[in-house]
Amino acid sequence: MGRKKDELLFWAAPLALIGAVVCTLACGVRGWVMAAVLAGFFAAWYVGVVLCWVILVWLVSLTVDLSKPEAEDRPFYRWLCITIIGLLVRVGRLRITVKGWENVPEGRFLLVGNHRSNYDPIAAVWAMRRRGVDVAFITKPENMKIPLVRLIHKANFLVIDRDDPRRAIATINAAADLLGRDVVNVGVYPEGTRSKAVQMGPFHNAVFKIAQKAKVPILVAQTAGSEKIGKNCPWRRTDVTIDFCACIPADEVTASSTKALGERVRACLERAGEENDRP
Repeated sequence: MGRKKDELLFWAAPLALIGAVVCTLACGVRGWVMAAVLAGFFAAWYVGVVLCWVILVWLVSLTVDLSKPEAEDRPFYRWLCITIIGLLVRVGRLRITVKGWENVPEGRFLLVGNHRSNYDPIAAVWAMRRRGVDVAFITKPENMKIPLVRLIHKANFLVIDRDDPRRAIATINAAADLLGRDVVNVGVYPEGTRSKAVQMGPFHNAVFKIAQKAKVPILVAQTAGSEKIGKNCPWRRTDVTIDFCACIPADEVTASSTKALGERVRACLERAGEENDRP
């Protein structure tokens, strides 16, 4: 129901404008003048609303305290992040297809996957939101320097400093704490950074400690097509497939080494990638 409301609000102004044009054209030559006036009014109204919303979100983002992780769920900030993500999905012209919903476990989980584009977490959050599943990703520190983007900190997104082992461990512990206290699902890309090629880069297996510490399953998500967004946008739509190809039960997670988990996840992603990247 929430998704339908968002789409209705998004298309309200364009649909109203089309209706006004159709009605006024029936009035003859004067109808064209009236249509032009109405078109200008609706265009100004639409741009004005979007601009005011962006300014409001920007001002709110300036109040975010990045000194410590957000320990509790903040529905208002999560809603703001979802609206931003929805806008980015539409601007990027993504058509997201999800496979393997049956593999999504009940309760909390650690989401891990391959990383081809900066749009990967955006697509994942938007896709899972359709089923009422919230997920907060672990991201790089540079993202928190962007005024609007830093708002994700209030939605339980975490920063990991790969160059500082002590801070990286603190982030791993904070992520495990969020899962253990049933605050939100956590997502992470073991590659650490997006790959410039379809082939995956080396894994940082330490991230699997999050699931081990929290004693939760690992949901493996293979993403295909997101690497084409930069080339296609805004002229062409991009088809992105998110395949929840496997779920490793919590008992197997805790009984395995992080190296073994990394090998298992990589093998699953490679198998799914061969299928999803097929023309």
